[in-house]
Amino acid sequence: MELPNDETLNWIVTHYADFVAKHGEAIGQPELVLPTGEFFPDEFSFDVQSIARLFERMLSYAPVSDDLEFGLQFLDGEASAGGGCGTGGCGTGACSTDGSAAPTRAQGNMLETDEGYIAILSTAHVQNPTLLTTSLVRSIGAIILAEAGEEVPGDELDLASEVAAVASGFGVLLHQGSYVYGKSCGGARVQKVTQLSVEEIAVALALFLRHHDIKTSHARAHLDTTQREAFDKALEWVDSNEALVDGLRERPEEIALGFFELSPVRGLFGRLFSSGPLLGAAKTR
Repeated sequence: MELPNDETLNWIVTHYADFVAKHGEAIGQPELVLPTGEFFPDEFSFDVQSIARLFERMLSYAPVSDDLEFGLQFLDGEASAGGGCGTGGCGTGACSTDGSAAPTRAQGNMLETDEGYIAILSTAHVQNPTLLTTSLVRSIGAIILAEAGEEVPGDELDLASEVAAVASGFGVLLHQGSYVYGKSCGGARVQKVTQLSVEEIAVALALFLRHHDIKTSHARAHLDTTQREAFDKALEWVDSNEALVDGLRERPEEIALGFFELSPVRGLFGRLFSSGPLLGAAKTR
Protein backbone atom coordinates (compact mmCIF):
# COMPACT_ATOMS: atom_id res chain seq x y z
CA MET A 1 0.00 0.00 0.00
CA GLU A 2 1.50 3.32 -1.12
CA LEU A 3 0.69 6.89 -0.21
CA PRO A 4 -0.87 9.12 -2.89
CA ASN A 5 1.66 11.15 -4.86
CA ASP A 6 2.65 14.64 -3.71
CA GLU A 7 0.28 16.38 -6.11
CA THR A 8 -2.67 14.43 -4.74
CA LEU A 9 -1.56 14.94 -1.14
CA ASN A 10 -1.45 18.68 -1.79
CA TRP A 11 -4.96 18.57 -3.23
CA ILE A 12 -6.35 16.70 -0.22
CA VAL A 13 -4.65 19.02 2.27
CA THR A 14 -5.67 22.28 0.59
CA HIS A 15 -9.30 21.22 0.07
CA TYR A 16 -9.62 19.93 3.63
CA ALA A 17 -8.06 23.16 4.92
CA ASP A 18 -10.30 25.29 2.73
CA PHE A 19 -13.41 23.61 4.18
CA VAL A 20 -12.09 24.07 7.72
CA ALA A 21 -11.14 27.71 7.11
CA LYS A 22 -14.61 28.55 5.80
CA HIS A 23 -16.80 26.42 8.04
CA GLY A 24 -14.74 25.05 10.91
CA GLU A 25 -15.81 27.72 13.40
CA ALA A 26 -19.49 27.12 12.67
CA ILE A 27 -19.13 23.33 12.83
CA GLY A 28 -17.00 23.25 15.96
CA GLN A 29 -15.86 19.80 17.10
CA PRO A 30 -17.56 17.21 14.87
CA GLU A 31 -18.33 13.76 16.20
CA LEU A 32 -16.61 10.81 14.59
CA VAL A 33 -19.63 8.88 13.31
CA LEU A 34 -19.09 5.14 13.70
CA PRO A 35 -21.08 2.11 12.49
CA THR A 36 -22.25 1.17 15.99
CA GLY A 37 -25.52 0.86 17.83
CA GLU A 38 -24.73 4.06 19.67
CA PHE A 39 -24.97 6.04 16.45
CA PHE A 40 -27.48 3.83 14.67
CA PRO A 41 -29.95 2.38 17.19
CA ASP A 42 -32.89 2.11 14.79
CA GLU A 43 -34.18 -1.22 13.54
CA PHE A 44 -33.29 -1.75 9.89
CA SER A 45 -35.04 -4.00 7.37
CA PHE A 46 -33.60 -2.93 3.98
CA ASP A 47 -36.92 -1.40 2.96
CA VAL A 48 -37.67 2.15 1.84
CA GLN A 49 -38.86 3.25 5.26
CA SER A 50 -35.71 1.94 6.94
CA ILE A 51 -33.46 3.67 4.41
CA ALA A 52 -35.31 6.96 4.89
CA ARG A 53 -34.98 6.57 8.67
CA LEU A 54 -31.27 5.79 8.30
CA PHE A 55 -30.73 8.86 6.14
CA GLU A 56 -32.57 11.06 8.63
CA ARG A 57 -30.42 9.67 11.44
CA MET A 58 -27.23 10.36 9.47
CA LEU A 59 -28.35 13.89 8.63
CA SER A 60 -28.81 14.52 12.35
CA TYR A 61 -25.03 14.15 12.75
CA ALA A 62 -24.27 16.52 9.87
CA PRO A 63 -23.76 20.28 10.24
CA VAL A 64 -27.12 21.09 8.63
CA SER A 65 -30.49 22.27 9.89
CA ASP A 66 -32.51 19.75 11.91
CA ASP A 67 -35.65 20.50 9.89
CA LEU A 68 -34.01 19.98 6.51
CA GLU A 69 -36.44 18.45 4.01
CA PHE A 70 -35.06 15.42 2.22
CA GLY A 71 -36.08 12.65 -0.13
CA LEU A 72 -34.72 9.52 -1.75
CA GLN A 73 -34.60 8.45 -5.36
CA PHE A 74 -33.65 4.97 -6.49
CA LEU A 75 -32.00 4.30 -9.83
CA ASP A 76 -31.44 0.96 -11.49
CA GLY A 77 -27.70 0.36 -11.85
CA GLU A 78 -25.17 2.96 -10.72
CA ALA A 79 -26.55 6.14 -9.17
CA SER A 80 -26.17 9.29 -11.19
CA ALA A 81 -27.64 12.72 -10.62
CA GLY A 82 -28.26 13.07 -14.32
CA GLY A 83 -30.41 9.97 -14.66
CA GLY A 84 -34.12 9.37 -14.34
CA CYS A 85 -36.06 7.65 -11.62
CA GLY A 86 -35.76 3.92 -12.07
CA THR A 87 -37.87 2.45 -9.27
CA GLY A 88 -39.68 5.43 -7.85
CA GLY A 89 -39.07 8.02 -5.20
CA CYS A 90 -39.92 8.49 -1.57
CA GLY A 91 -39.16 10.87 1.22
CA THR A 92 -40.50 13.51 3.54
CA GLY A 93 -41.91 15.86 0.96
CA ALA A 94 -38.80 16.72 -1.06
CA CYS A 95 -39.23 13.90 -3.54
CA SER A 96 -42.12 12.37 -5.39
CA THR A 97 -42.76 10.02 -8.29
CA ASP A 98 -44.98 12.39 -10.28
CA GLY A 99 -42.29 15.02 -10.90
CA SER A 100 -43.90 17.60 -8.62
CA ALA A 101 -40.57 18.15 -6.88
CA ALA A 102 -38.54 19.00 -9.93
CA PRO A 103 -34.82 19.30 -9.27
CA THR A 104 -33.32 22.77 -9.50
CA ARG A 105 -29.67 21.71 -9.29
CA ALA A 106 -27.75 18.44 -9.44
CA GLN A 107 -24.71 17.92 -7.24
CA GLY A 108 -23.07 14.55 -7.64
CA ASN A 109 -25.51 11.94 -6.36
CA MET A 110 -27.78 14.57 -4.82
CA LEU A 111 -30.52 16.74 -6.30
CA GLU A 112 -31.52 20.08 -4.85
CA THR A 113 -35.19 21.09 -5.15
CA ASP A 114 -37.20 24.08 -3.98
CA GLU A 115 -38.25 22.02 -0.95
CA GLY A 116 -34.97 20.40 0.02
CA TYR A 117 -32.62 17.68 -1.19
CA ILE A 118 -32.93 14.26 -2.77
CA ALA A 119 -30.31 11.58 -2.24
CA ILE A 120 -29.89 9.37 -5.29
CA LEU A 121 -29.18 5.72 -4.59
CA SER A 122 -28.38 2.80 -6.84
CA THR A 123 -30.66 -0.17 -6.37
CA ALA A 124 -27.49 -2.27 -6.58
CA HIS A 125 -26.23 -0.70 -3.35
CA VAL A 126 -29.25 -0.81 -1.07
CA GLN A 127 -28.85 -4.47 -0.05
CA ASN A 128 -25.28 -3.97 1.16
CA PRO A 129 -24.97 -1.97 4.41
CA THR A 130 -21.51 -0.62 3.56
CA LEU A 131 -22.40 0.45 0.03
CA LEU A 132 -25.66 1.97 1.24
CA THR A 133 -24.20 4.02 4.08
CA THR A 134 -21.30 5.21 1.92
CA SER A 135 -23.69 6.32 -0.82
CA LEU A 136 -25.74 8.25 1.74
CA VAL A 137 -22.58 9.84 3.17
CA ARG A 138 -21.62 11.05 -0.30
CA SER A 139 -25.05 12.66 -0.67
CA ILE A 140 -24.67 14.25 2.76
CA GLY A 141 -21.30 15.71 1.74
CA ALA A 142 -22.96 17.33 -1.27
CA ILE A 143 -25.80 18.64 0.91
CA ILE A 144 -23.30 20.14 3.37
CA LEU A 145 -21.59 22.03 0.56
CA ALA A 146 -24.91 23.22 -0.88
CA GLU A 147 -26.17 24.39 2.50
CA ALA A 148 -22.87 26.22 3.03
CA GLY A 149 -23.35 28.04 -0.28
CA GLU A 150 -20.26 26.48 -1.84
CA GLU A 151 -20.01 26.72 -5.62
CA VAL A 152 -17.75 23.85 -6.65
CA PRO A 153 -16.73 23.18 -10.28
CA GLY A 154 -18.55 20.17 -11.67
CA ASP A 155 -15.40 18.15 -12.26
CA GLU A 156 -14.43 18.47 -8.57
CA LEU A 157 -17.87 18.24 -6.99
CA ASP A 158 -17.86 14.56 -6.05
CA LEU A 159 -14.32 14.82 -4.69
CA ALA A 160 -15.07 17.99 -2.71
CA SER A 161 -18.24 16.42 -1.32
CA GLU A 162 -16.25 13.51 0.02
CA VAL A 163 -13.68 15.81 1.65
CA ALA A 164 -16.53 17.77 3.24
CA ALA A 165 -18.02 14.52 4.54
CA VAL A 166 -14.72 13.48 6.12
CA ALA A 167 -14.25 16.94 7.67
CA SER A 168 -17.76 16.68 9.14
CA GLY A 169 -17.10 13.36 10.88
CA PHE A 170 -18.20 10.76 8.33
CA GLY A 171 -14.72 9.57 7.34
CA VAL A 172 -14.96 6.03 8.70
CA LEU A 173 -18.25 5.33 6.91
CA LEU A 174 -16.89 6.80 3.69
CA HIS A 175 -13.59 4.95 3.97
CA GLN A 176 -15.34 1.60 4.30
CA GLY A 177 -17.05 2.12 0.93
CA SER A 178 -13.80 2.87 -0.88
CA TYR A 179 -12.86 -0.82 -1.07
CA VAL A 180 -15.57 -3.43 -0.56
CA TYR A 181 -14.38 -6.99 -1.07
CA GLY A 182 -16.86 -9.73 -1.74
CA LYS A 183 -17.40 -12.99 -3.54
CA SER A 184 -19.82 -13.80 -6.33
CA CYS A 185 -20.44 -16.63 -8.76
CA GLY A 186 -17.65 -15.23 -10.94
CA GLY A 187 -15.15 -15.17 -8.08
CA ALA A 188 -13.75 -12.34 -5.96
CA ARG A 189 -15.13 -8.87 -6.60
CA VAL A 190 -14.08 -5.46 -5.32
CA GLN A 191 -16.58 -2.61 -5.36
CA LYS A 192 -15.89 1.07 -4.82
CA VAL A 193 -18.59 3.69 -4.43
CA THR A 194 -16.33 6.67 -3.70
CA GLN A 195 -14.52 8.97 -6.10
CA LEU A 196 -11.51 9.28 -3.83
CA SER A 197 -9.39 6.15 -3.57
CA VAL A 198 -8.95 4.10 -0.44
CA GLU A 199 -5.49 5.69 0.03
CA GLU A 200 -6.80 9.23 -0.49
CA ILE A 201 -9.66 8.89 1.99
CA ALA A 202 -7.21 7.39 4.49
CA VAL A 203 -5.15 10.59 4.33
CA ALA A 204 -8.19 12.82 4.81
CA LEU A 205 -9.40 10.68 7.72
CA ALA A 206 -5.98 10.74 9.41
CA LEU A 207 -5.88 14.54 9.03
CA PHE A 208 -9.34 14.83 10.59
CA LEU A 209 -8.45 12.68 13.58
CA ARG A 210 -5.20 14.48 14.32
CA HIS A 211 -6.77 17.87 13.63
CA HIS A 212 -9.47 17.23 16.28
CA ASP A 213 -7.27 15.13 18.56
CA ILE A 214 -9.55 12.08 18.32
CA LYS A 215 -8.09 8.71 19.27
CA THR A 216 -7.15 6.89 16.09
CA SER A 217 -8.10 3.56 17.67
CA HIS A 218 -11.75 4.65 17.58
CA ALA A 219 -11.60 4.75 13.80
CA ARG A 220 -9.19 1.90 13.20
CA ALA A 221 -11.35 -0.61 15.08
CA HIS A 222 -14.09 -0.21 12.46
CA LEU A 223 -11.94 -0.45 9.32
CA ASP A 224 -11.58 -3.55 7.17
CA THR A 225 -8.15 -4.95 6.35
CA THR A 226 -7.37 -2.93 3.21
CA GLN A 227 -8.74 0.28 4.68
CA ARG A 228 -6.76 -0.29 7.87
CA GLU A 229 -3.55 -0.79 5.94
CA ALA A 230 -4.10 2.43 4.00
CA PHE A 231 -5.02 4.28 7.19
CA ASP A 232 -1.90 3.15 9.04
CA LYS A 233 0.28 4.36 6.16
CA ALA A 234 -1.60 7.69 6.03
CA LEU A 235 -1.30 8.16 9.78
CA GLU A 236 2.47 7.67 9.60
CA TRP A 237 2.58 10.43 7.01
CA VAL A 238 0.35 12.81 8.97
CA ASP A 239 2.41 12.22 12.11
CA SER A 240 5.50 13.12 10.09
CA ASN A 241 3.86 16.48 9.28
CA GLU A 242 3.05 17.88 12.71
CA ALA A 243 3.51 21.46 11.52
CA LEU A 244 0.79 20.84 8.97
CA VAL A 245 -1.63 19.63 11.64
CA ASP A 246 -0.77 22.65 13.81
CA GLY A 247 -1.49 24.85 10.81
CA LEU A 248 -4.91 23.27 10.31
CA ARG A 249 -5.75 24.08 13.92
CA GLU A 250 -4.33 27.60 14.06
CA ARG A 251 -4.34 29.07 10.54
CA PRO A 252 -6.26 26.83 8.10
CA GLU A 253 -6.74 29.71 5.68
CA GLU A 254 -2.96 29.77 5.06
CA ILE A 255 -2.89 26.01 4.49
CA ALA A 256 -5.79 26.36 2.04
CA LEU A 257 -3.73 28.87 0.07
CA GLY A 258 -0.82 26.43 -0.11
CA PHE A 259 1.56 27.90 2.45
CA PHE A 260 3.07 24.65 3.68
CA GLU A 261 5.65 22.04 2.88
CA LEU A 262 5.07 18.32 2.99
CA SER A 263 7.57 16.04 4.66
CA PRO A 264 8.05 12.38 3.76
CA VAL A 265 7.27 9.65 6.27
CA ARG A 266 9.84 9.63 9.08
CA GLY A 267 10.49 7.06 11.75
CA LEU A 268 9.62 7.68 15.39
CA PHE A 269 13.07 9.12 16.15
CA GLY A 270 12.82 11.56 13.24
CA ARG A 271 9.33 12.66 14.27
CA LEU A 272 10.47 13.36 17.82
CA PHE A 273 13.30 15.68 16.80
CA SER A 274 12.02 17.52 13.74
CA SER A 275 9.16 19.61 12.52
CA GLY A 276 8.40 21.01 9.10
CA PRO A 277 7.99 24.72 8.27
CA LEU A 278 4.82 26.15 6.78
CA LEU A 279 6.26 27.28 3.47
CA GLY A 280 5.84 26.60 -0.20
CA ALA A 281 2.73 26.46 -2.33
CA ALA A 282 0.46 23.53 -3.06
CA LYS A 283 -0.32 22.13 -6.47
CA THR A 284 -3.74 21.25 -7.80
CA ARG A 285 -4.97 17.71 -7.98
